[in-house]
Amino acid sequence: MSISETDRVAINELREAVKEHLTPYYDTDFNLLRWLKGHDYKLDVIKPKLINHLLFRKSDWDLDALAEKPRDHPVHHHWKTGLTGESGIIPNTIVNIEQTGSNDYWGMLQSYPTNEVLRARVHDLESMLKAVMELEKKTNQQCSVIYIMDLTGIKFDKKTITLLTGGLSAISAFMAEHYVELVHSFVLVNVPAFISAIWTIAKPLLPERTRNKCNILNSDWRVDVLKMANGECLPSYWNDEEDDGPFTAPIEKCVPFPEENYYKGKVPENAEHLSVSAGKTGFVEIEVKTGQTLSWEIHTNGHFAFAIYELPLVPNNSDDISNYTRVYPLFSKIPGPTIVPCLDKIECPSSATYRLWFGNQHAWFHTLKIDYVVKVE
Repeated sequence: MSISETDRVAINELREAVKEHLTPYYDTDFNLLRWLKGHDYKLDVIKPKLINHLLFRKSDWDLDALAEKPRDHPVHHHWKTGLTGESGIIPNTIVNIEQTGSNDYWGMLQSYPTNEVLRARVHDLESMLKAVMELEKKTNQQCSVIYIMDLTGIKFDKKTITLLTGGLSAISAFMAEHYVELVHSFVLVNVPAFISAIWTIAKPLLPERTRNKCNILNSDWRVDVLKMANGECLPSYWNDEEDDGPFTAPIEKCVPFPEENYYKGKVPENAEHLSVSAGKTGFVEIEVKTGQTLSWEIHTNGHFAFAIYELPLVPNNSDDISNYTRVYPLFSKIPGPTIVPCLDKIECPSSATYRLWFGNQHAWFHTLKIDYVVKVE
């Protein structure tokens, strides 16, 4: 749909509120309109959430340029791309196919830290955003993604339940937090008979707006899905073996993670320890000089939030982290206990004290125990 005069006023007000953080790439009317729609036009709610996202975009992850870079993260070899083009049926939508039932999410989270899984995933999310932005520029209409989730091969077992309540829940929350209203609808196809049991577990873990966008197709899904997208946007492996159609998109099948590559390490003997009470936050501070590399390895016994801040040269005696310069993205919920420790590094932009910040706000009673190794080189 085109932008109404009422929406244009709201867009301009939001743009003015966050202008110091906006980049030319992301500063479009439709991107801002997504945030307004996704949070019921409540500027006081939107502003801090959008600023958080804009700071993320300008972090060393460099989101504005990400979609132009090769899709070559090691995780991508196993988690195949699913962006196939315009629906052709539902106006102003682009199709993305997720091999939900056959993707080896368990192996992925046994092999790579959550921050690396998210790094790989953000490349795909930015590619979706770029495709949507290009279509909006061409049509001058608000556009979005039809996210088709193929449940072929999904199993209802302990691993699936663990994924739904841990890693996949965190990835879903991350997507809803940073890519507001990018998805038109989630369409589930080849749904097993036990979907109601899975949905009972998954539903409360999903943001309400995400739940309301879920469309579960019945046994005639091959017919019904063609009412949402042309066959050229849908994977050719949906065809019967003897047929060449109606589905013709050449999507690569996913590749399992080899079990011999699963993480087998343990907490290093030289690790230091930090405990954070339920509902509280904690931090570790370290002095770093300009150009030095700050690296870390983090093991935890539960879910946690994480970010890194550069403290001001002149102490302001404030514990409000919004007063500090964020140099590593804020992740509001990294699932734990960690299977693979969070491993990463940054080159520090200036000589300063850097604060590794941890949050345990998700817990009511659980004390977060953190084992960490931080190095400066």
